[in-house]
Amino acid sequence: MTDERKLIRALPARSLEDIIAELAAAQVRAARGEPLSPPVVSVHLANGFQATGEIIDILFDQRRGTTLLLHLVGTSRHDRSSDVIYVRADAVAALTVHSAEGHVALLSAGQVTAPAGPPPTKLEARRLLDRLRQQLQEKIGAEVGLQAALDEVPAEHLGGLVELGTVVCSALQSVLCDELGQEAVKSQVKQVSLSPGPAFSLTLIAGSLNAAAPLAEHPKRWLEQAELVTRLEALL
Repeated sequence: MTDERKLIRALPARSLEDIIAELAAAQVRAARGEPLSPPVVSVHLANGFQATGEIIDILFDQRRGTTLLLHLVGTSRHDRSSDVIYVRADAVAALTVHSAEGHVALLSAGQVTAPAGPPPTKLEARRLLDRLRQQLQEKIGAEVGLQAALDEVPAEHLGGLVELGTVVCSALQSVLCDELGQEAVKSQVKQVSLSPGPAFSLTLIAGSLNAAAPLAEHPKRWLEQAELVTRLEALL
């Protein structure tokens, strides 16, 4: 799975009204100088009419209804025109966001963000995972091992393995928030093992906390952090 598709599949469903308001607000923020580039969208009306452009303003009027103002363009910003169109929001049946992979943070209200750079190399992944191990070890106050199946995953999924380590260690940190949690983790978790898998799984066997996940998927599709903490506490 490509990084772009991974980001797209991580997007949460949101109401059409929220997305439209978010896109209009992004135009205002961009006009104020924020480094934003709002996406080109196609609005599809219930009667079959379609228009493509940028949502540049939105008017909320309780008496007359909500109106969108679109600057008409093609699916590319190079196809700009001087035309605008005013559309009643209640007539919009669907909205297509073009090149959505470049706007995941905006479309998800910050829940999904694009990676800052390319996937880590195997050595970089080892360093990042060892840093997680050291941080966890300091928090627990006891020796903890961390094994990761670095040799079993393709290079493009090494970042996913590091993300899995980050998610699991974050859940452990949450459990360590009180004395009972510290005692449970310290006495039962001697090692954290990370590997790829068809679905997210978490087991505790003979002192080894084993976590597996579909590394091609975005972590948002694995498990909610609160649910992970609950499943972890159920094992201890």
